[in-house]
Amino acid sequence: MQRKVLIVDDEALLVRTLSQAFRDAGYVVVTAGSAEEAAVAYKANAPFDLLLLDNKLPGKSGLDFREALGPLPQTRVALMTAYDTEETHRRSVKLEVDLYLRKPFDLVSLLSQADELLEKGAET
Repeated sequence: MQRKVLIVDDEALLVRTLSQAFRDAGYVVVTAGSAEEAAVAYKANAPFDLLLLDNKLPGKSGLDFREALGPLPQTRVALMTAYDTEETHRRSVKLEVDLYLRKPFDLVSLLSQADELLEKGAET
């Protein structure tokens, strides 16, 4: 069974790069450029194995989107941010973000960490 990832970021080049990398790794990829687009994509394509969210988006943040989804026991969440703050850390912990990534990050490392998260989640 293929894993499914929702990539949410407003930087088109990063979305293309991440999409291609995850597709090459065997994932089904769905993308959105804002939290509002992500909500529509989520409803149309759920469930997802992984949410890869940029925090700073036009309109609502990635963490706002995550919070609006409520409990996600079978979904892992990775947050990407170029604006690393204590408040972002605290909210990430509160919202049970599994992986906190500071931009820029290493793509190979991200794919490896995503696979590890999903393997760990499958064991529970």
